[in-house]
Amino acid sequence: MGRLERRTVFADTMTARRDEDITKNAFMIAGFGNTTVVETGEGLGVIDVPARSSAKLVETIRARTLAPIHTIIYTHGHADHAFTTANLLEDASKRGYRRPTVVAHERVLNKFSRYKELGPYNWYINQIQAGRGFARPTGKEKMLPDDVVYPDITYRDSMSFKLGDVTFELYHYIGETDDGTWVWIPELKLVATGDLLEGDCPNIGNPFKIQRYEVEWAEALETIAGKNPDFLVPGHGPLRKGERISEWCLDTARYLRHFHTEIVRFLNEGYWIEDILDKVKPPEDLAGKGFLSPVYGCPAYVIHGVHRRYAGWYNGNPSELFPAKRADIASEITKLAGSKEVLARAKQLQETGKIQLALHMVDFIINGSKNKAQRKKALLIKSELLDARAEAEVNQIARNIFLVGSEEAEQLAKSL
Repeated sequence: MGRLERRTVFADTMTARRDEDITKNAFMIAGFGNTTVVETGEGLGVIDVPARSSAKLVETIRARTLAPIHTIIYTHGHADHAFTTANLLEDASKRGYRRPTVVAHERVLNKFSRYKELGPYNWYINQIQAGRGFARPTGKEKMLPDDVVYPDITYRDSMSFKLGDVTFELYHYIGETDDGTWVWIPELKLVATGDLLEGDCPNIGNPFKIQRYEVEWAEALETIAGKNPDFLVPGHGPLRKGERISEWCLDTARYLRHFHTEIVRFLNEGYWIEDILDKVKPPEDLAGKGFLSPVYGCPAYVIHGVHRRYAGWYNGNPSELFPAKRADIASEITKLAGSKEVLARAKQLQETGKIQLALHMVDFIINGSKNKAQRKKALLIKSELLDARAEAEVNQIARNIFLVGSEEAEQLAKSL
């Protein structure tokens, strides 16, 4: 399997939409992101819209019901939950229905503003995270679509409204985002969590993204468990039913609180980030839980994310407070040890399975050697090493970083 096939993990479900019943008068449309549709006496309540396949979403809804959409709720302002509402509004207009009302937390407005300001950067990091390539932005890329639909109604802490005999209770939380909403429908004992739950390790500490909030994330999950829902629609992943919902919520909350407690403890004992990464492990009884598998988030990301929240970027070594450039350090190493010798050592490490150490060795050549032939060899070895790391990696984000880096190293080698 080539690199392209291995880095389609985020894209291959983007346009596939499948629907299933949740309970009477409610169904879920699943794909890369999930949509909840609730039928009421006053029209449809829709929670979240997908990233790319909103035309298919409209088609799927209309295959089930021709009732007008009354209200659309964003659980947060990410692309896979809030960017393609325009197709739903167009459907309403074509059918002569009133325009649906869009509801979200007030911080969604701040998020949309940030996406406008940092559009090219967000485009760039999302390209790498999704494994699409390494091309730098031109400065013209947009994160926020021109036809994005802003919320008509926003709230701060909580709000509720009724459509027919169905109540929608909206609660603000901060977790993966600071603009999050989870929705409780008491008559159906149904909760739509957005990205509070995704089916794997919470994505605290995504290596590309801004701060996430582990304690508040846990608090929201504990509150949801206290509702004793019969049905739970996560932001991503399969519909959950029955008693296992509370277990999922409470175990995930305990997982997050464990990392918070351990990292704070080690900070208070004077440890720096390298030591904390080595010392903090998931709780033994939770490490093997499928719904906490390190597919999107992972323990190392969680540690980095929580640490960043409570500590600065100083790593405990004064030599690295104002470090020399990596190229200058690498140049001194290669002068001292010799480029051929460093490259030979990288190959030895590669052959004995010490892939990460080998990567550090080849970087000395790539960054410090003046010899084009040696740099080309180092780049090609780096490409092989990154492919090997990707092959062994469970985490999707890490695997895509390795695969994109491998392709970039190979292209740089060809350019020499």
